[in-house]
Amino acid sequence: MSTSSRRPRISQEQRSEAMRERLIQAAVHCIAEKGYVHATSAEISARAGVSSGARVHHFKAMTDLVIAAVDATYERAAQASLAAAAAVSGKQSVMEAFIGDTYAFYSGPAYLLQHEVINAARTSEVLMAAVRPAANRYRAAVNAAWLGAFLSAGHSRAWTEAAMELSVVLVRGLALGSFLRGRERDDEILRLWKDVMNRLPDEGNSPSAHRKRAARS
Repeated sequence: MSTSSRRPRISQEQRSEAMRERLIQAAVHCIAEKGYVHATSAEISARAGVSSGARVHHFKAMTDLVIAAVDATYERAAQASLAAAAAVSGKQSVMEAFIGDTYAFYSGPAYLLQHEVINAARTSEVLMAAVRPAANRYRAAVNAAWLGAFLSAGHSRAWTEAAMELSVVLVRGLALGSFLRGRERDDEILRLWKDVMNRLPDEGNSPSAHRKRAARS
């Protein structure tokens, strides 16, 4: 076998990083499926195919692993939302795209993990100190990206900020409620909400509003 056909050797650093990633993903899915209280470090290690000793090498305490999982899911969710906002074209309804992206986040396993941890953080200063900044970074990055998309589509800042906040509250409640009642009606409710929001007057983008802003400038 020639040297050029041999597979490149994986470094110890790469193996270590891969193991860390498996632990984080195992934690995400285990907490989403079983809840924060019932997700044990032993089961997470087993799902990741990692020994307890190796897990402790990467994460000394269960809390450390949970915080890493929260950070990772928020970061990936932010990347997905930023890509979705950047992909909106002039022919596409920015509101429809925003609602779709919001629903994808709140109905997925990543938010189930975050929801479980946020509930636990109410009585844990350590968790709250880690979760709140991660959540704030995610929301700030996503809001900025979608605000830019709405403004590029011709909406006013005031209308956009109100529309985004209303939509997040509605979609988050819908997604969480659907874990109990099922998702059979989610598509219809989202369609109705998109219709409502597309009919919401953008008074800040009206001709009279433009004239007032021009007069003040």
